Amino acid sequence: MSDSETSANSKAYSKEALFELIAQNPDQCYISIHENVYNVTEFLDEHPGGEEALKEYQIKGQVFKDATESFEDVGHSMDARDMMKKYQIGSLADKKEQKVKSDYDRTQPTQNGLNFSSLVVPGLILAGLGIAYQFFVNRA
Repeated sequence: MSDSETSANSKAYSKEALFELIAQNPDQCYISIHENVYNVTEFLDEHPGGEEALKEYQIKGQVFKDATESFEDVGHSMDARDMMKKYQIGSLADKKEQKVKSDYDRTQPTQNGLNFSSLVVPGLILAGLGIAYQFFVNRA
């Protein structure tokens, strides 16, 4: 990647500046994924999901659309993620604040090494064994 490409990729766009860029280049297709901005115009015909998949999230006029959730739901390969770098023109200047981790997050281990699933799974096993025991005792 050349120095000019690197500096272009590191450009930070406010939404207002992005809307201005789009107004100056109405024939281009710009999308945002993971708070990065991509010009995918040259990729429209090559996109395996068809150009409509990209155009659905095209940033037009003063309407900003974020394609991150859709991009992740599809499950793009690492090759696809690497290919994106070619089309990146910058990032959003007003990136969202990092999510603050909740004090109570059931997916993360607690201080004593237990988490939500380590308590539920044995509970379900014990409940199943109890039901099976009652079933066999009542049959006899």
